Amino acid sequence: MTPSQDLSYSALDNLLADFGLDHSQAGSKIQFVNNIPPKAATKSQHINITLVGAIPSAANALVAARIFEQRGGEPQTITIDLRKSHNYIDPDIGMTPSINGQEIPHDVVVGNPFLRNIFQTKDGRHVVISAVYVDLVYKWTAFLGCSVLESSVRETVKNWNSNDLEEAAEKAGLPLALVQSEDGWLMTAHGKHISDSTIVPIKRATNSPCKELSRNPRRPLGGVKVLCCTHAIAGPSAGRTLAEHGASVLQVMFTHGFEHSFVYTYANLGCASTRLNLHKAEDRERLWDLIKDANVWIDSYREGAIARFGYSDVAMFTANPSLIISHVRCYGTTGPWSDKPGFDMQGSASSGLMAYCGGSLQTPAWPPGMVINDYTTGYYGALAIQVALLRQFKEGGGYLLSPSLTGTAISILRHFKSSELHSSQGSQDAASPPDTLEGWTGYGYLKTLKPLPVMSKTPIKYDPVLLVPMGSSPPYFPGFLETAIDVTQTLPRSKEEFVSDVGMPFLQKLDHVARIGKRWRNNTSSI
Repeated sequence: MTPSQDLSYSALDNLLADFGLDHSQAGSKIQFVNNIPPKAATKSQHINITLVGAIPSAANALVAARIFEQRGGEPQTITIDLRKSHNYIDPDIGMTPSINGQEIPHDVVVGNPFLRNIFQTKDGRHVVISAVYVDLVYKWTAFLGCSVLESSVRETVKNWNSNDLEEAAEKAGLPLALVQSEDGWLMTAHGKHISDSTIVPIKRATNSPCKELSRNPRRPLGGVKVLCCTHAIAGPSAGRTLAEHGASVLQVMFTHGFEHSFVYTYANLGCASTRLNLHKAEDRERLWDLIKDANVWIDSYREGAIARFGYSDVAMFTANPSLIISHVRCYGTTGPWSDKPGFDMQGSASSGLMAYCGGSLQTPAWPPGMVINDYTTGYYGALAIQVALLRQFKEGGGYLLSPSLTGTAISILRHFKSSELHSSQGSQDAASPPDTLEGWTGYGYLKTLKPLPVMSKTPIKYDPVLLVPMGSSPPYFPGFLETAIDVTQTLPRSKEEFVSDVGMPFLQKLDHVARIGKRWRNNTSSI
């Protein structure tokens, strides 16, 4: 065994231990091959991107193999090539995914000042503001009272003290994080709370027997039905990871919801995609039917966004006592900041990851790939779901899981710092691009990353779904045609109802955040 491989097994042991698992037990095994590339080749000067890309996906494959064994399958070997694993933090690191030979559009993000910028405040601190969707650009510029030009945003933010801006943004429900050092984060109430938790808290919520799954399936998660009410990356990619191992995954988008093509076409591989309008009683009832039939529920909207339509944990467990519910949030589902919104970037800023990558609190920098937490949280979320499935086989029950982007960032600092991994890892191999997955889809001919783990008995694949156009699937679990409904009889809402459902509430919210921003600006300028 080479030093690189020894280091990889150590990292795998540490991660599995956090989830109550051990890689050395009898049965299926992980095999790391080749060596970790040089730091410079994978932008791993601060964080070992090779291991961040390798270990969570390897852990998922290992637990999937153990589920396969529990259901009557044979043990298998899972091979992980360390030359390629750095590619899996962000799909654009090692290749450019394409459809019909064209890069996947990024046009909606061009000119958005809130995507890759770190802003300095009046008191010399730094904040990360997120507006990954256009509606948030509207809200932030209304709140700040400035134009969408980056120079205007910088000038306006420079007039705020950091604590005032952080508090005002929280009152307005806008995603912002003050850049913290690791020590500074631990001094906050929520920092201490989340740092004392496991990476993904797993709580047994009911004592019901689990839904029976068939013996001797062709794939580890065959027959497992996963319902994803998700957007962005961390939530959908958890569903994608489960689909890689045979789960039937249905992503539910809001009828008027938006997603970037470059996000959707990678994070939602293997998933059917439908749209439901929760303002319609008919669609709410359909979602309840899906919940009753599901093994797993994943959502990744801010706290309360879906529950306000009646889908609380209590209500869902009443409808389906053996459900595994996973709430993907920025700061988790418990603690002082459980209601605070945020994306990948807020997790990096709050946890101390950006200060670490930049060398100090005064010089924060993005981690490699920028969205290091998103795909990693997807792997962690899927891993926690599989751990809950294993527990169900033994003890039954319904479960509540709480993956978080900030918890992921903390785990990266805890387990994957380059400086705390052995400075000399022996022989090094040149970095390699990922293997390519190709196939025809409803969008055209797709070329993207092939999943990293190679499984000897149950090869990873996206079947029966590779990639479908956003929202194009009927609302039933793929592969279970017997549960389909006749969508030809479904009627849309009128334009007037759309204005009432979506348009007016958004305009009211826009006015609300503008008034909060103006009031704080006036109060602070008079001090």
